[in-house]
Amino acid sequence: MSSICMPLFSLLFTLITSFAYASDEQNQIANGKHQSRAVLEKSSVDEIGYRVGDVAHQSIEVITPKGYHLDENSLPAIGKGAANIELRHADWKHTDFADHTRHLIHLEWQVFRVMQEARYYALRPLHLQFHHKKQTLNIDIKPAHVLVSSVLPSQMNKDTMALRADIKPKLRDTSIYLAVLALTTFMFLLSLVYFTWHFDWLNLRARKLQPFRRAYREIKSEIKKMSSTNNAQTTQAFKAMQILRSAFDTSAELTLTIERLSLLYQHCPWLIPKQQEIEHFYLVSELAFFAGEQPKLSLLQLKRLSHQLMRLESI
Repeated sequence: MSSICMPLFSLLFTLITSFAYASDEQNQIANGKHQSRAVLEKSSVDEIGYRVGDVAHQSIEVITPKGYHLDENSLPAIGKGAANIELRHADWKHTDFADHTRHLIHLEWQVFRVMQEARYYALRPLHLQFHHKKQTLNIDIKPAHVLVSSVLPSQMNKDTMALRADIKPKLRDTSIYLAVLALTTFMFLLSLVYFTWHFDWLNLRARKLQPFRRAYREIKSEIKKMSSTNNAQTTQAFKAMQILRSAFDTSAELTLTIERLSLLYQHCPWLIPKQQEIEHFYLVSELAFFAGEQPKLSLLQLKRLSHQLMRLESI
């Protein structure tokens, strides 16, 4: 019995071993074929924000085993597409790495017809083919969808793409603006005349006949020549007081002293508002001229007084 079982066990062991080896070899062949055909594909496109005439950019990335190249005939023809969207441009490139090839495909789809409501439109499905020697890889990419809003015109054609005539703007009533402009111009000119008179910007010959205006200009000239030394400033102050007293004498048409100022007011009543300043000026100037005291009025104070008298003189 044992002599009969031993050959049977040996035959059974041989059959099991052969079957396992054949199964393992078949699995290795199947895995090799699967590895040679393994790919990675990715498609992306912005789905929203489209109207008629806009272009949707679709980017496709495919990774294949090294050596495969895209069959450009498997791409849709330019000008072909879905019912409302057609392919306008396509370009592609590939980059080889250690054990695989990376393919980048860029497609431009243009929307040329829309419905009256916002809705999703499907791009054309893609059936890409990649070749390497006699081997072929087929890649099916599901159609992407883009949301297109309703907008008129709903279809791109020669009539809707032609430029329309310009619309003339509606005329506006500008009378109020012209009135404001005229008033503003008048006020500006009036202000300019006032400041010209106030600051004596116009050196007119007729104005030179006015004694206090002439005195104001001469004192301004002395200030421009003002020196930093005390002696020079004192001399200039004496000269400015002489100029101003000469203007008083010319206005009153006689030589004035502090005791005869009443004659000045009789001849020039417009000087009465400055009576206190005038009397103080005469007191200081006579003390300086006849008593030998230092002038207690500076050039700036004398300039200010002459300017005030000039304004009264011009009214």
